[in-house]
Amino acid sequence: PPLLDEVSPLNPLPYPFPGSLELFEKFQVKPVSPRNLLKTLQPGGAALLFPGGAREVFKRKGEEYQLFWPDTADLVRLAAKANATIVPFSGVGSDEFFAGTVLDSDELLGLPVVGDWFRERIRNLPSLVEDDVFVPPVPAPRLQGPRRNYFLFGEPIPTAGIDHKDRAGCTEVYSKLRSTVEDGIEYLLSAREEDPFEDMPGRYAWEQVTGVQAPSFDLTGKFGRFKAGEASK
Repeated sequence: PPLLDEVSPLNPLPYPFPGSLELFEKFQVKPVSPRNLLKTLQPGGAALLFPGGAREVFKRKGEEYQLFWPDTADLVRLAAKANATIVPFSGVGSDEFFAGTVLDSDELLGLPVVGDWFRERIRNLPSLVEDDVFVPPVPAPRLQGPRRNYFLFGEPIPTAGIDHKDRAGCTEVYSKLRSTVEDGIEYLLSAREEDPFEDMPGRYAWEQVTGVQAPSFDLTGKFGRFKAGEASK
């Protein structure tokens, strides 16, 4: 996989960024495959999986916070085979790290000379999701700094009682999993509007003065998911 290669297929472009390989090795990043996932999900094991792959990282213009997952429920079937528990999580902020996209992957591939260069470099790379191409977009910098990141973990989904050969049952769980993630994204997009420290300059100044991380939206307020007194537990 290109993120784990000693030399990037896009060399001499500095992507992946310098230090990425060491970071991935530190967190034991593995190539995506059924065998690696099953091995990781042995009793006591855990895996962080991004079903959308590079397709969700290198989104086209206007695709912020859309999911591009495979149509098949292989993820759930593998989890059921390992009797694993799936914990859905949603994230908001990364799609707005920059102010926008100057040229997305499709536009870069459509350029004369430049597009041919990218196609030659990525032609042998595996594609696990439709339109998944290892061509990073050209972003526009966000002068006020990146937006704050928020993460929400959903209710765990046990698979111990699911037959991994039951395709209909696995598809139903897969649909529930995807809906949970999408609902979480919508929730975070609304809830962050109540965060007084969502803006980076103000948050950075507050944290420098106090020495602690700035709080976000009220966990017991309008968008809270806790009853009064439970948020601090």
